[in-house]
Parts: sequence; structure tokens; C-alpha cells
Amino acid sequence: MEIREADFEDVVLKSDRPVLVDFMASWCPPCKMMQPVVDRLAAKVSDWADVYSVNIDRNAALAARYEISGVPTFVAIAGGRIAGRRTGALTEGQLLGLLKAAADAMPAPAVEAELCGERPEPEVRDWVTIVSGLPRSGTSLMMRMLEAGGIPALTDQQRTPDEDNPNGYYEFEDVKSLEEDAGWLDQAPGCSVKMVYRLLRHLPTDRDYRVIFMRRNTDEILRSQKKMLERKGITTDIPDDVMKAMFERELRNFYGWLPSQEHIELMNVSYNDLLSTPAAVVNRISEFLGGDLNVQAMTEMINPELYRQRAA
Repeated sequence: MEIREADFEDVVLKSDRPVLVDFMASWCPPCKMMQPVVDRLAAKVSDWADVYSVNIDRNAALAARYEISGVPTFVAIAGGRIAGRRTGALTEGQLLGLLKAAADAMPAPAVEAELCGERPEPEVRDWVTIVSGLPRSGTSLMMRMLEAGGIPALTDQQRTPDEDNPNGYYEFEDVKSLEEDAGWLDQAPGCSVKMVYRLLRHLPTDRDYRVIFMRRNTDEILRSQKKMLERKGITTDIPDDVMKAMFERELRNFYGWLPSQEHIELMNVSYNDLLSTPAAVVNRISEFLGGDLNVQAMTEMINPELYRQRAA
């Protein structure tokens, strides 16, 4: 939503919610490119934050006040104060990071005069929950289950559902840049995020991670992966036995590396067991992640009809 300087104080500076302001211009190509991203973010955060646009040509004094020297410039505001700013085309995840920084910087609400007893604080998960594993091992299903159980998913929804993953992929594009830029991890504590297992080696050691590592019968993985590639019109000349040996070798190397990583706590989850004995597996997952997940809601996310590539 575009706002003018006359409304800025009331809707932005006096807001009791975190606010992201997009300083833009109608003649700016990157601004036009960012508009769908900004609109999508505004819809996703509408229950806890606000997103506004300010045209610098129509609001020159406001642009000068915030020292806007390039567009688009995104300014996060909390309680009338700047909580962060970045200039240039950003990902949805980076914009969300600015908003979360503003949320963290919001002044504490005034304490009500009368309280009806102290309420227990919910447990704070100060670690990052990561779902990883080999391709086609059930990582998207696990992300969906954790979301239903009460752990928000860090995802940008850029990869949309399809026949291979009808309930969505739950991917977050910024994860792929972990080796070069781990800044997105600042918005990850308390959330779950899906990550290719090779990237686990590049996790910064200055924070804690709880990793759910999905395991699945390797023959089923190969069969599922081949089916997915066929739907996309992609063929491969690599024999199954060679691919299977490569997967097993990489897993051996991974488990050999893991014991020395004190910042990572890992739980193996069998996709096959999850489908055959869901209650027992889901309860173990809940205990691993704090013991307070909604196990019934998690179990309801399991759809045996999507277990299509079964081992012989």
C-alpha cells in the first residue's frame, strides 16, 4: 500500500506493529521488479506487521528525512525508530529478516494494572531446527509436519507444489548461499528450515542446531528420483548401482564427520518407519524438539497415498 508524508506519522511512526517501508520511484526498474515480492510479503505478514510504499518523487521531504540516496531502499521501523535498512533488490527472505529485526526491537507493551495471575511463558526454541537428508527422502513431508506441530517454516514459497510434491517443497532460496552469506540464519531460531545435507558442513558454529535427518530405503529414493526426472523430461545415463554407491559413500563420510560437530544435535528419522508406525516416530520427534509439539496435528499430515515408490 502506498502512503504519503501526511499519513506517515500515524500509520508508521505511531504503529504498535513492526513496519517495513519501501522507498521507491515509478521510473526505477528494480523497484518495479520488487513490487510483486513486496506485495507477497505484505500478505504473508499481515497478521503481525505492516508493509508500505513511499514514492520518493511525491514525498521528497520524507525521502530526505530518511536520507534515501538510492531506490529501492527498505527501512524497518519499530516504535518510531529505525531497526534496519537495506538498499537494492532483495529476496523475500531478506525483507522478512528486516521485519523480524523490527519485531525484536519493538518496545515492550505497558503492563496492565490488573493481572489475573501469572501466565507461564512458552518454551523458547533458541536453536535452529533443520530438516535434511538425501533427495526424495521425505524432507518436505517433515517440514509440513513440523509446521502443523507448532514450529513455523522458514520458506519463501518460490518453488510451487507440483505432481511430485503436491503439498509443497518448503524451500528457502537464501539457504543455498549459506557458504557465502549466513546472515539469513538470524531469522531462523525458533523456525524450521530445509537444507541439502551437504550444506550442513557450512553451518556457523556460533549457534545451536537440531537436525532431523530423513532416511529412506535407497532403492525407493532412486525410483522416486527417476520418476521425478522423467516427468521433467530429463534423462540420466548414470546406472542405479553407481548412484546408490555414491549416496551410501556420501552418507558414510557425513556420519564420520558428524561426531566432532558440537553445535549439531541430530536425530535420524526413517521415512519408512514414519509411514508404518507414525505415532511412535512423531512422539520421538516431539521429545527431540522440546516435547511440546502437537503430535496429533503432525500425524494428520501423513498421507500414505503419497507413498508411491515402495521397495519391492
